[in-house]
Amino acid sequence: MTERVPQHPAARPTSSSLLAIVIILLALPVAPLSLRAINALTGTADRNRSYLPSIENRAARKSFDPGPIESLRHGKPHWVFIGDSMLGTRIHPTLLKEMSETGDRNVMVLLQAASGPSWWYLAFKNLLVPSGVTPRMTFFFFRDTNLTDTMFRLTNLGDALDEVAHDAEPELDRIAAARSHGPWWWVDAGLERLYQVNVTYAWLHPTIRRWYALWKYPDPSVRLRFETAIEDDFNSNFRRDLAADLGPVDQDADFSRDLPTSVLPLIMTLSHEHQIPVCFVRVQRRPVGNRPPPDSPALQRYVANLRAWADAQHACFYDETGDPELTEDLYGDGDHVEDRLRYTRIFRKRLDSLFR
Repeated sequence: MTERVPQHPAARPTSSSLLAIVIILLALPVAPLSLRAINALTGTADRNRSYLPSIENRAARKSFDPGPIESLRHGKPHWVFIGDSMLGTRIHPTLLKEMSETGDRNVMVLLQAASGPSWWYLAFKNLLVPSGVTPRMTFFFFRDTNLTDTMFRLTNLGDALDEVAHDAEPELDRIAAARSHGPWWWVDAGLERLYQVNVTYAWLHPTIRRWYALWKYPDPSVRLRFETAIEDDFNSNFRRDLAADLGPVDQDADFSRDLPTSVLPLIMTLSHEHQIPVCFVRVQRRPVGNRPPPDSPALQRYVANLRAWADAQHACFYDETGDPELTEDLYGDGDHVEDRLRYTRIFRKRLDSLFR
């Protein structure tokens, strides 16, 4: 005969346990507020000097450089070029000036190697627009989808981006936050303002790192070698000049998706407001056997949509991909062009109507 195991009724939560659960649930959103008190006590709450507060926290930054504004005012260029090394290795300003109709029309270049669309936008907004100069055309040089890749070389450019940014860049901060945090970026921004997690991390992380180095390597000379080795390793693996030959664009290229969180609408708004015409120039990648690398179907759709959008905005768009004169022997390192003089003559010929 099987012995029956007595059944006990399920234990019911007592009033004290329910109270404890309620206290815990209430404490969850309140406890992190202690970070604000810590930041206030340490004097770090107001140290963030970043113009991109939604995505980074920086205690120091380089000052804005107004020098190019005066250069623009003095030079009164008829044509302005903005871009990275794809521009710097292609256009020869002096030759282009000499090839103008009268041979003396100035050409100026706003150039930063290893920069991205955020630098290009800020250079346009904070340098060219305030100069009061209205060139006949302003050219933006880019590769493939770089124009709408807001995060491309944004937070790792350092001092170079600082020099073209004001203390606050709310429009750039808004689209960068939307791109990095998604459609609910404003929730993340609100929580950051409330709890100041990034503010705490900005001072706590280097403090812990420094403490570890002091504890692990008490000998100053050994500690210096350790920190130098880390810095050298970082620089060797994340050099800014590695992008002479970026990999091919993947199948995720989507102009319509990326346009709202890109600098393009901001650039066109400024272009219309200040009557500064713009032309977006897609450079050809390094050919193989004098043939440009093939565009994926997604990239073909992307370029077609970009062209249609530029036309609707009354902006110029020029895609040099497939130009028979841009042969492989014209190129040097990666997508960089080696013979600027030859390229400038080809460019001038292709866009003749803009230089008359």
